[in-house]
Amino acid sequence: HIGPQKVPGAFQFGTLFRLGDAYDDAAYRRLESSLSCQDVINMQYTSGTTGFPKGVMLTHYNIVNNGRAIGDCMNFTEQDRLCIPVPFFHCFGLVLGVMACLTHATSMVPVEYFRPTLVMRAIEQEGCTAVHGVPTMFIAMLDHPEFPTHRFPKLRTGIMAGSPCPEKVMRQVVDRMGMREITITYGETEASPACTMTTVHDSLERRVRTVGKLMPGVEAKIIDPKTGRRL
Repeated sequence: HIGPQKVPGAFQFGTLFRLGDAYDDAAYRRLESSLSCQDVINMQYTSGTTGFPKGVMLTHYNIVNNGRAIGDCMNFTEQDRLCIPVPFFHCFGLVLGVMACLTHATSMVPVEYFRPTLVMRAIEQEGCTAVHGVPTMFIAMLDHPEFPTHRFPKLRTGIMAGSPCPEKVMRQVVDRMGMREITITYGETEASPACTMTTVHDSLERRVRTVGKLMPGVEAKIIDPKTGRRL
């Protein structure tokens, strides 16, 4: 849980990190030897808009490798700071956010809940180099009356995903927020979640008009929806 108040059944974000001090290296090695990378570590419930919720069982291997590949696409390093206003209970916050950072020693700047002013203030005050969000989040910030009062000199990248990303909005994010290396991801919860993604090395035209290339370890095919025939 992010925030000052305690919530039953949940650790506070800061407490979670401090718990690591209770274990020495030997204890971590013992824990590691008792686990398999194929063990389920996270259960994500997904239903689309109208379906019945189903639990997707994601393994250590799933989320660590997907997170690492995502961070690679944004060229994350220990010098980066990612603002995460998307929820941790969703793959967007968990994998595209937390795991992408953990696999690259990138700092995380979590926001308790999305509000345009809170996110813009966090980016500015914490010197964030990246921020994630769905298109409506970016639109809310760009259209906010306080937007002109904020400066984001270090902001360079991030991910816009979660729903169709209008080319116009992506170009505004580049021009007005300075996110010259913004990326876009296509995926589904069952895939951990990223299936394809653009990279900071792609041209702007490719990054605003496509969803990139297949992620490492991902297979895909294009079929005719009427016949099922592979194209």
